[in-house]
Amino acid sequence: MIKKDNTPLYKKVIDDLKALIDKGDYKKGDLLPSENDLCKTYNTTRVTVRQALSGLINMGYITRRHGKGSIVSEPKKGLGILSLSGVTAGVGDQDLVTSILQKQIKQDWPVDFFYDLDEEEQKKGCIFLTRLRFIDQVPVLYEETFITNQHLPRFSSKNLENRSLFKLLNEQYQVEVKEGEQKIWAIHGDKKISKLLDIKTSHPLVHMKRRLQTNIQGLNIYSSLYCNTEEYFLQDYF
Repeated sequence: MIKKDNTPLYKKVIDDLKALIDKGDYKKGDLLPSENDLCKTYNTTRVTVRQALSGLINMGYITRRHGKGSIVSEPKKGLGILSLSGVTAGVGDQDLVTSILQKQIKQDWPVDFFYDLDEEEQKKGCIFLTRLRFIDQVPVLYEETFITNQHLPRFSSKNLENRSLFKLLNEQYQVEVKEGEQKIWAIHGDKKISKLLDIKTSHPLVHMKRRLQTNIQGLNIYSSLYCNTEEYFLQDYF
């Protein structure tokens, strides 16, 4: 039985045009096909085509100029850290290197922890680790991770260098992320964060705090992430 492709048509148009721009078929300053031509190519309506073009504008791939059409810009690369699947899944085919700054250790929760914890979770303590992510050799993301200390035997001995945390948890402990909450701010990093990401303290950063609930009752994953978006924009599909 052939599996039906349920991808919305506007996303297919986005992906096709994005691929052509990435390959260099359309270069900076080039005009994309007109709305009429795209409607004919994809046998669709202007509403769908305009939705796709708006998506490309939001991703930084094109600009719209009245009387001229859709002009290819010089896009940044998308970084899908908003995905609940984790950073590794959101980077795609870019060269991602993960450096472990603090290997996972068991400890009490910080007194000023950034999410409210219930009494039971507070008693269990957490497993804490920190990681610095490099994309194409540029430090892009610093992450502090706290995992509820339950049902994770020998987790502290696992090697997470250049490995996906979510994949390891799933394959070795059958832990799956079910839902989550994310809070995002634009900030200036302190000296520590700015040094790790090799930027000036005056340079803006994206700061995200997230809580991910798993299929195991009471086992949650918390992260505090700092992202340098000078060369990347944040993206995700919903």
